[in-house]
Amino acid sequence: LETGTVLFEIAKPSELDASAGRFVRYQFTPAFLRLRTVGATVEFTVGEKPVSNFRMIERHYFRDRLLKNFDFDFGFCIPSSRNTCEHIYEFPQLSEDLSKYLLCHTEWCFPLK
Repeated sequence: LETGTVLFEIAKPSELDASAGRFVRYQFTPAFLRLRTVGATVEFTVGEKPVSNFRMIERHYFRDRLLKNFDFDFGFCIPSSRNTCEHIYEFPQLSEDLSKYLLCHTEWCFPLK
């Protein structure tokens, strides 16, 4: 977090069905699992109409196991605005067995909804 190292960047796909859930697949190095906190900057834009009660739910999975759940309530978002927020993620404590398993299978899938 303090180093300013960029671990990954994600951009909105050019052709995205607005009604579909968005899934992003990451592949991290084993060093990633040793991190305790990571900062992330999220940018989103609002169209011509205001958005009331905007909420972003983010769930981090490994295979079918939920590792961490985040629920962000942005409230009201003004029309035609570009919005940026920073999230500081504290990683969950993982058992030694799960950590070893993850190190052998470093393909992660995090749905973003």
